[in-house]
Amino acid sequence: MASTVPYMGAVAGVFLQIVRIKGEVDLYRDTWEEVMYNVVKVVELVKHFSASCQRHGLCDKETFPKDFVSIITELESEFGRLAQVLSRCRGKTKFEQFKKGLTRNDVIREIQKCDRQMNRIFDRFVAAMLVDIRFQQLFAEKAQPKLTSVPVPVRVPTLFVNVEEPQSALPHHVPFPQPQVSEPVTPLSPYVHLMSVGSSSVLSFSRPVRPQVFFGRDAELKTIVDLIFSSASPVRVAILGPGGVGKTTFAHAVLTHDQVVSHFGNSRYLIHCESLKSRDSLLAALANSLSLLQPETTSDSYFVGLEPRVFSALASETCILCLDNFESPWDQPGPGRRAVELLLSAITTLPSVTVLITMRGGERPKETAWTLPMLPPLTNFGRDAAKRTWESLAGTCDEWAEKLIHAVDCLPLAVTLLASLAEVSTAETLWERWQRENIAAVEKEKGDKLSSLEFSIALSLESSRMATDPSSGRLLGILGLLPDGMPASPSLEFQRLFPDISDISRGLDTLLKCSLAVRAADKRVQVNSLVQFYCEKHAPVAPRDRQALRDYYVTLASHGYDSLNQDLFKRMTMEMNNMESVLHKSLTWTPLTEVIPVIEAIIAYTQFCSYIGNFSDVIIKSAIQIHGLSDETLGDCWTSLGSICLGDDKVDLARECFQGALSLHQNAQDVIGQANDYCHLGDVLYRCDKVEEAKTSYQNAYDLNVQAQNTCGQANALMHLGDTYRKLGNLEKSCSHYEKSLALHKENLDQLGQANSLKGLAHIYLRVNNISLARDYLEQALDLYKAVNDIVGQANDISSLADVYQRLDDITAAEKAYKEALHLHTQAKDDLGRGNTLSHLGDLLRKQDKLLEAKAHYTEALGCHKKAFDKLGQANDLKGLGGIYYRQGDTPQAINQYNDALKLYEATNNSLGKANCQRLLGSIYYSQKNINEASEMFQNALENYKRANDSIGQGNALNNLGDIERRRGSLGKAEELYMQALMAHQKANDKVGQGNDYKSLGIVYEKLDKLGQAKEMYEKAIEMHKQSGIVKSEKQDHAHMARVIKKLAHDPNVIR
Repeated sequence: MASTVPYMGAVAGVFLQIVRIKGEVDLYRDTWEEVMYNVVKVVELVKHFSASCQRHGLCDKETFPKDFVSIITELESEFGRLAQVLSRCRGKTKFEQFKKGLTRNDVIREIQKCDRQMNRIFDRFVAAMLVDIRFQQLFAEKAQPKLTSVPVPVRVPTLFVNVEEPQSALPHHVPFPQPQVSEPVTPLSPYVHLMSVGSSSVLSFSRPVRPQVFFGRDAELKTIVDLIFSSASPVRVAILGPGGVGKTTFAHAVLTHDQVVSHFGNSRYLIHCESLKSRDSLLAALANSLSLLQPETTSDSYFVGLEPRVFSALASETCILCLDNFESPWDQPGPGRRAVELLLSAITTLPSVTVLITMRGGERPKETAWTLPMLPPLTNFGRDAAKRTWESLAGTCDEWAEKLIHAVDCLPLAVTLLASLAEVSTAETLWERWQRENIAAVEKEKGDKLSSLEFSIALSLESSRMATDPSSGRLLGILGLLPDGMPASPSLEFQRLFPDISDISRGLDTLLKCSLAVRAADKRVQVNSLVQFYCEKHAPVAPRDRQALRDYYVTLASHGYDSLNQDLFKRMTMEMNNMESVLHKSLTWTPLTEVIPVIEAIIAYTQFCSYIGNFSDVIIKSAIQIHGLSDETLGDCWTSLGSICLGDDKVDLARECFQGALSLHQNAQDVIGQANDYCHLGDVLYRCDKVEEAKTSYQNAYDLNVQAQNTCGQANALMHLGDTYRKLGNLEKSCSHYEKSLALHKENLDQLGQANSLKGLAHIYLRVNNISLARDYLEQALDLYKAVNDIVGQANDISSLADVYQRLDDITAAEKAYKEALHLHTQAKDDLGRGNTLSHLGDLLRKQDKLLEAKAHYTEALGCHKKAFDKLGQANDLKGLGGIYYRQGDTPQAINQYNDALKLYEATNNSLGKANCQRLLGSIYYSQKNINEASEMFQNALENYKRANDSIGQGNALNNLGDIERRRGSLGKAEELYMQALMAHQKANDKVGQGNDYKSLGIVYEKLDKLGQAKEMYEKAIEMHKQSGIVKSEKQDHAHMARVIKKLAHDPNVIR
């Protein structure tokens, strides 16, 4: 087969040579196993490519795809180089290698380079095949490979098998995935789990790394893997044990086990929690790993917190999540621990998420149902595993090495550190130093593992490699202050902080070689948490380095959040834990006379955290504890803390913080500070439906901003006042405030502020049926949202435009706009927005009597809102489904849906939703002639409309109550209720409602034989419905009018 496709013969020959040589290699076999896995996956891909070439007749150099020539040529070259490196590992002893002039590091580097090249060629091959339509079908035809539970022999692809080459001569110890055919899946499924490039989906991740040195944990590994694949539901496993015992390495081994990789693919997440100190920081870390922190998402919906989006992403497909060093956020005093436990418990209830945690100690977090049987805490290595680890790192394990292994009680981290030292020194020398410097501590505190570990770290710090690179010790201390570490190749800006360190990258490389630091999956260099502890205790950072770090992170944090470009946003999210660590420690490093810039940076950092949904209050609370701060600065701190509390729905605490801040700012005569506090207090009152009090607070904020000549503050306060007057039904004042805020936003060149003001004005004009102007403002707002790259803002604005098109009876344009909004919400990974738009589409389809399509959209919307954990959205969807069932004649099911929706409205304390649902239920009972039940529902709806300050709703409920009294025969009471309804609708300038009220009054007067008044009411009803464009209602009014005119013509004695 190889001879029929160009270039294949040469590649096949080199591959067979590799296979033969691999069988003779004894040195570095574990490392070669990983390389051979990648070699065979490339060959499997080439095999299928070759078969596809034959199917398409691409079997000569003229027809062979040109884009693949360079890839095949490179593959042949890399196979040749790999064969040479393999040959160098044929020597049975280290001495034979030494005679060839080789060192262990030389060979390891060459092997690792081969591994990287195989991955790179594989990615190139897949990318080229994806853009060539002739090969895309290959991905659609294959099913996801499933890894068997035990290693299987290498299968040489048939493309490369020489008929004269006996199969039995091939090696039998290289693991390789055995494909199994299953149901057809989406394109890319066969190979996507093998690609090393990142995914662009919401479930993008930091790839766990398969441990190269891993001994002594086979039984525990098998236990967990068997548990994962034998349990009926996703497992919850805690990997416990003391520090340095290898919990993180074990977690990597689980996440990269062949079966786990095959089953979960790219949906494997490893979250490092050692720098996380609260529930909110843990939630933000989850969001960051799930690619949910995006600078382009700047709408109001971004401020509601990350929890719904995180849970939605985790629930979107089957995945495995490991929270490493979970004791850091969990081991907090008081309610902090409880909050973290509840978050973990909520995650473990998701039916699609397998959860692992690693924790120091022997206690598991409460509130989680851990899968039985529970995994016992990890203990230190057995002697054999420790020896094999030593041999893999140092080459040989002699009697001195065994003494050292025994001295550190086989603690994995200590064994690793000492073995790394032994590679450049000797175990005998290390043992002599151990006896001289630490034997007394070992005998006195034999069970104290930290003592042994500290000495191991000290030995590493004094190694020859550290001695030849003095800057590396200094860098270790700096890294000890940076939980997120630093890039392996730091930016020029960061390098300028330490101008006397000539080569930071070289110093980091030294730390990596000495096992004092590790390279994380994001290519940042970090220190192990235990090494960090040692550095804090024994190697404090020099004052000049503290000051450099402080100045750097003060500047970075001070950028705030409202003017960040994409690069700066990304940089801040990557440096969040570093910022918090350095700023927090800077409070103790910095004299009171110089601390103000640090506190201002902490306030800006806290605002940024709140913006991305990380409502952690630790650092701002520490700032508040600083003695000697001015009232102005302390007030700013309390304002910042209040914003954190309000964002986290701690409304009462937020009010206390803002009130305390206001008092301090008043003492300091800080006018702008007071204005901000009043504005925040207005937000608290508005959220509590205390709209009149909120209006007063916003007005105070505006007046103070005028006094301070702060036009930005004035614009924001005016916009809030516009929202408040709109909720109160005073549309004229609302419009005036929006217009004033728009003018100030223009003056300040604030495009986002302009867009929000224009959108507020558009909603005003929609309420007064000025459709043309509303559309114009929404289109202007849309252009501005596009200018600031606010995707969610664009989507919401387009949804509002769709509402306009509905009012214009342009159903086609409305449907198109909703679908465009739906696309944008999907692009922004906004399940909440998707759910809302699908629900609007359901409303639109229901109005067109497309009940089955409408039902499908409501059902899909309900799924989105459940994924987003949005109860209000779920209630709206259930209400829509209730309407569908009622239209289909299934009244019992309609009532059930409305009642379910009502429960959710009550759970979210949404007065308007409750009122709408109660009114719909009242209408059903009214149609069933259950007058008393209908009356009760309409009365409850009226009370809830009043709580929501919804004048239109109040008018509608009063009109319904008037219908009840009319049916009962109480025409006088009915007239009174209709008049009250008319006043409410006039207050809201609702022409549709006024038209309905006039018609109802006309019916009452007609029954009272007051035909003249009835005729007058019907005339007014016709005019109102005509102005509002409600053609169906206008026709009904004319029918009533014709009947009255006929009565007047036949009976001249009636009251006119």
